[in-house]
Amino acid sequence: EWIQDADRSITDTVSTWAEQEVKSKRLEHKEDYDTLILPAMQKLFTDIGLQAMMLPEKMGGAGMDTPEAATTAASVLEQVGAADTGIGFLLANNLALQYAVGVSSNRKKESLEAAAVLGGKDVALCALVLPTYGSDSEERESYYGLDYQAAAEKTDKGWKVSGGPVRPQCCGATADLFGVVCDMGGGEPGLLLIPGKAKGLKRGDAFKKTGLAASVNSDITLDKVQVPAGNLVFQGVEPLREMLSWYYLACAAVCAGALQTSHEILKEWGDTRVIKGKGQVFKENPLVASLMGEIGGKMSTSRVLTYNMARMLSRPDIYGPAGSGTLHVAAVSTMKQVSQLTMEAMHNTMELMA
Repeated sequence: EWIQDADRSITDTVSTWAEQEVKSKRLEHKEDYDTLILPAMQKLFTDIGLQAMMLPEKMGGAGMDTPEAATTAASVLEQVGAADTGIGFLLANNLALQYAVGVSSNRKKESLEAAAVLGGKDVALCALVLPTYGSDSEERESYYGLDYQAAAEKTDKGWKVSGGPVRPQCCGATADLFGVVCDMGGGEPGLLLIPGKAKGLKRGDAFKKTGLAASVNSDITLDKVQVPAGNLVFQGVEPLREMLSWYYLACAAVCAGALQTSHEILKEWGDTRVIKGKGQVFKENPLVASLMGEIGGKMSTSRVLTYNMARMLSRPDIYGPAGSGTLHVAAVSTMKQVSQLTMEAMHNTMELMA
């Protein structure tokens, strides 16, 4: 009952995209960025319209600008995660930023205009820059013990942002728009939008990594980057917790989706593989069946946690605002539990296959 007809419609569309644009082409193209990943993102982000789903229709968005979009986001991201975890992670960053500028109680016309690139006809990659584990220096301001990676200074023209090297959550080498959580002075957080082409923004070399091919990440340096005053999306602890609650929900949904594909693979092995020397179908071996049951339990738990969190964020009239301490802790716990369950389930699956 939490998923509406409109949610089911867009989820079915994304599921079709996943099958036609990613899964059916994976064996042929592997994780080739130009041949597989970018064309798939073009259709998902712009043709289907997910990169602007929470923005006003006059900006090229779908106008899903209420908290009820949480269940839509969860069901959509689950399908994207089932197709490609890297694309899902990019979309999680995108949707968190969309929420901050298009849905939250801090919504402002100037911030929407600063994020106008999301409503364009080309893929617009977004990357969050969040407080992170740092120096443990008592001289540095922090957000719940995490160091700010950048600081903002008020000027006559708006804001001047400095920091570096800064580690974005994703696609530092390719992002068109960065949402940077800055120390606005005295340790108070604020979110500033910084275009990828901003003067003073320098990108480092792309990291070598395994998987997550959609995210070409790198460190960036912010050398007195000047942005207009309207690029300040919000200022304060509560609105930051609000955006992060949505971001953590999005990440959990991507993990839950990845488990769907893991389950498909495990089910195929269980039904068709025969244990050498025993002539026994894989799933009929008691030890295998026991572990498959445990893996299935972790998958089910992940979905229950994810959709319960989506429900809580979609109904602030019942559960309170997303930026409250209670809901933020619930979102953090959900993300950590689901990501841990996902890793455990995938590890167990690979052990069985080996």
